[in-house]
Amino acid sequence: MVTQLQGATKGLPQGYKLQPIQFEKDDDTNYHMDLIAGLANMRARNYSIPEVDKLKAKLIAGRIIPAIATATAMATGLVCLELYKVLQQKPLESYRNTFANLALPLFAMAEPIPSKSFEHKDLKWSIWDRWILEGDMTVQEVLDWFEQRSLKAYSISAGQSLLYNDIFPKHKERLNKKMSELVVTVAKQTLSDRRHFDVVVACEDEEGE
Repeated sequence: MVTQLQGATKGLPQGYKLQPIQFEKDDDTNYHMDLIAGLANMRARNYSIPEVDKLKAKLIAGRIIPAIATATAMATGLVCLELYKVLQQKPLESYRNTFANLALPLFAMAEPIPSKSFEHKDLKWSIWDRWILEGDMTVQEVLDWFEQRSLKAYSISAGQSLLYNDIFPKHKERLNKKMSELVVTVAKQTLSDRRHFDVVVACEDEEGE
């Protein structure tokens, strides 16, 4: 996105300058609420929070009390400073965790600790990583995928629902069923407007770890 924005600036008049504009929720010609509603719904979708239409978003925005000189504004500014580092692709030691309390006042910064990583043969991952399995696979195909990497998968869950666990004899009937089918029928998730779904697979290596 940053590259696209930089490329778009080449088509602007020489000497152009960005000017701040006042947020106005009741003027549909400025598309302010279209942007706010779109961004809010994308954020909500990431965390499975119910999405709202533009009218509902406008009602919510109208009840927000500005927080100029509060901890909210301070936290937002600190987050933006860290985002600049992300865009500049700074190394991990350039980032900062900030602990602040305006009532004391207290401001303390520290370098973030790298997330714990795990290794198994030629695989390496952290709690932030995800393995992407392409295609509508069956439960058995998922188990085979892990077995090919010397890992024994014994449990698969989606949300709070258990799709498969090898300790339950009746779950053997699910081995040839599609994962998408179980996500819909067992986990009660809707996949009509989604091209992927997340599952958690519990597995162990040859040593049982």
